[in-house]
Amino acid sequence: MKLTIASAHRYPDLARLWYRTVARDVAPAFRRAGADVSVVLFRDADPQSFPRAWFEGALLEAPSRACRDFIEFYDAVLPAGGDFVLFVDADVFLFDGAWAASHLALFADPALAAVSLLSRTDQPGVFALLARAAAYRTLPAPVLAPCYEGLADWPNAVNRQPGDRAAIALRAAGWRIAETSARDATPHVADFHATTAIRATKERLGPLLGGRFDALVAEKLYLSMGAYDNLLLGCLYRAVFGEPFAAGPDGVPLSGSATAAALRSAFAGIPSGEALSRLVGVLRRSRRALGRLAAHEGVRVDVPRVVPAGRAAAVRLEDAARRLLHRRREASGSA
Repeated sequence: MKLTIASAHRYPDLARLWYRTVARDVAPAFRRAGADVSVVLFRDADPQSFPRAWFEGALLEAPSRACRDFIEFYDAVLPAGGDFVLFVDADVFLFDGAWAASHLALFADPALAAVSLLSRTDQPGVFALLARAAAYRTLPAPVLAPCYEGLADWPNAVNRQPGDRAAIALRAAGWRIAETSARDATPHVADFHATTAIRATKERLGPLLGGRFDALVAEKLYLSMGAYDNLLLGCLYRAVFGEPFAAGPDGVPLSGSATAAALRSAFAGIPSGEALSRLVGVLRRSRRALGRLAAHEGVRVDVPRVVPAGRAAAVRLEDAARRLLHRRREASGSA
């Protein structure tokens, strides 16, 4: 039984932190389960910036005419990857290898095409997908490409993420895809969001937008998530490797994303209310993910505060008041 663990990375520091758990925890667990395991990393930009010493034992792929981006890389892995492919997103840390490998037993069911170890949308996608390669090879290329559906009904079009269309097509053809619930996955996974997206966005647009970029971080929750998660991973990276993370052209740690000072300034401008409540909830989720990963690494991580304690407390009180009001309304409606 041959298994390929496949992931695409744009930034070598994030890839280094990601590969640490894969090489130490995930790949050995699958080998103990009887799999012949290989790890393939696609270097989605500037391949020469990835020191090979950081990725000992992994095959490092670079963009080519036949494999121009990470989607084409994922599609190329399917015919070459053996019996199973474990696709793992760049900011998903499967630190519990034994838990991940335990799902191989489910493939005793010949109709099982894949097991999704982590879902972020209504489809399993490829965020952490253990796939039976033969099932996915039955689909026409490009197998895992994203797309928009219903563009004529814009802005109500559906944005299908990588792997979504494949899951829909396989289920329609009679295959089954098992999905792990968030409750079951949470103790074994540290899931971060948009860590690469915000760095790539700042790399391209930061010189044009200047200070306006930091303001956008506060306005767009997706960028807020990515910036804060990079802050968390930067603190972990410093604790583990003693080196800066996500440095920009100026060499300042996290300036390639957003520094703690920039986040404090950006978040200070968010008025108290629903927007700040959503943000505080997102930051809390991310801190819990970091706590699980840091505990697994056995390190202490100190994270600078980016939302003043008073404002965070006010949000918690507002949330509690809203929940209480909602319960009272439900109670009065059922009386």
